[in-house]
Amino acid sequence: MTLTADLLADPKLAADPLARALIPVLCQPTGLTSAGYPFLQRQAWEAFRDGVPHILGMGLRTLRALETIRERGEALPAGEAKEHLSRACRVARQIVMTAAITAPCDLWLVRHVLCFLRDLGLVERLLAGEAIYPESCWVEVEGERRQLQAKELNTDLQLLLARGLVEQYDLSFRVAGHPRVRALLSALVSEPTRAPADVSRLWRRLFLGETLSAAEQDSLLDLCYSATRRGDPAQNHWIPTVEEVNLGYRLLPIVLGLRASERTAELKTGTEVSPLEWSPHHPVCAGGALEVLTAAGWTEREGERYRVTRLGARGFARGPGPFGIIETYHPYLSQGREILLGERGEVWVTRSENVGASQDANRATFVKANDSLDRLCADTGFEFTVFVEHAIGRGEATRQRYERSGDKLRYFGADLEDAAIDAAMAEQAAGRLPANMGFVRGADIGRPDVLLDALRAAGAEPEGAVMLVGNGFHEVRSQTDAGMTEVFRGYHEAGVVLLFTEENALSVDDLRATAWNTYHAGFKYVHEKSGQGLRPAEPRAHVRLGQPLRAAWSECARSAGYVRAQAYCARTRTIYPYTPPSGHNPSISVNHVFVPGPLAAKLGLEA
Repeated sequence: MTLTADLLADPKLAADPLARALIPVLCQPTGLTSAGYPFLQRQAWEAFRDGVPHILGMGLRTLRALETIRERGEALPAGEAKEHLSRACRVARQIVMTAAITAPCDLWLVRHVLCFLRDLGLVERLLAGEAIYPESCWVEVEGERRQLQAKELNTDLQLLLARGLVEQYDLSFRVAGHPRVRALLSALVSEPTRAPADVSRLWRRLFLGETLSAAEQDSLLDLCYSATRRGDPAQNHWIPTVEEVNLGYRLLPIVLGLRASERTAELKTGTEVSPLEWSPHHPVCAGGALEVLTAAGWTEREGERYRVTRLGARGFARGPGPFGIIETYHPYLSQGREILLGERGEVWVTRSENVGASQDANRATFVKANDSLDRLCADTGFEFTVFVEHAIGRGEATRQRYERSGDKLRYFGADLEDAAIDAAMAEQAAGRLPANMGFVRGADIGRPDVLLDALRAAGAEPEGAVMLVGNGFHEVRSQTDAGMTEVFRGYHEAGVVLLFTEENALSVDDLRATAWNTYHAGFKYVHEKSGQGLRPAEPRAHVRLGQPLRAAWSECARSAGYVRAQAYCARTRTIYPYTPPSGHNPSISVNHVFVPGPLAAKLGLEA
């Protein structure tokens, strides 16, 4: 008897449709990376991605089916098949846990984009089979014929392309053919609910115990109404259902409200909460939030109380970082219609509510970057006396460096936004950042002279200084390849050593092939929409779908004279849970280390 047949002979597994979908996937041979991590082969991964619903509430059900299969597998005789099954269960569990964090970001954005495209009549035109050409798209607005902004519309449609909702035909886009797409677009044509711009702040106030007005309560209750995902375990494509899009749209601001009210740290597996504990004044609204969390699989209702699931514990621990990064771009989403019509006012990212969430997202990468800096110093004898954190947030990179280096360094923090500098200064006042730390306000990272002049004015020599940046260089607005090279050249000529983390720019091909295994479709969208630019770490081969990628970070920095210290760079996990036939498996992000050419020569680092 084959392993598949053996497992399906178990009545409990045979009766569970999710188990029946999982078993053929989990019984295929697995592989091991050079570091000893298991992975699914391509055929198994694609079968799981398309045939096993695994986001939001279905993710929790899939985890439980996986656990039942794993336990049944433990009773099998030792052997290669049992080992492959154990590995496959591990990988599948990680995919589900990842999707709990990545999917809500994209779903939240898709809902916003579809709504403002609907307001301009484009969703109905897609449903009618029309081809939408961004370069020549006209709409009727209040009796007037208006041409939409081509670049902005193309960016919106690229997001829908990356999420499988439209297909690209040369210069145009048409609705994708899967029935789920038509069901989603048709439902949103008449969907009235639209979140207020400050909804995550409303949730924060509620969870802090504040009293809300009747209108504010109604807004929250409207968002919680009918937050469900029908328990249909059958699917043949990863394209989201209308319930999943609406649920992700409701979930993200609730989680950010909990994070902003500093509640997420206490929400571990098995933690019990009640609506009254979360909001003594408005327990009905808090109960609505818990129902959304329950529909998403993050909590389970037990009588009058709710218990945090292991999926929810993972989401509360890891979700606020990416959720907060995406939500800061809400101003662009709330003016999506106006932006398409060329009526954009002053729109900018608002980080004040989510500085803490950004700190969550960057904490682990800063550990790796500081580790790399220590190794560089130990291996080469490099010494420095000035440490700069640009795009500072709350100064997490500096806090870590101060723990290691103490008062022997001079510390500086720089940022374009006052909210970030204010948050860092509050950390300094609380004793978590160095007392000797100086701050540079209005520091555009794309203008090296602003920071360099401030350092010199403070009596700090930029040459040999170390600048650590967490996802900051992509914030340079309207960047071209040549312009980004000139930015690096400014820092290079001053002799600044650069350590920076950047999320990889991924092609639409990669985004569609890996489905919910990253949140980069949304990450790419918000940065393109705001005029920022993601880049790949290294040059990327030709891509089939979407726009060509920009020049890689490594290309721009090397053109400016920097040497990439390859031995001290670090990658996070790769996006495919298998090795693609091309061999190209980019990582989520990279910690780059670039040393000015003359200094690299002194340290013996090869170009």
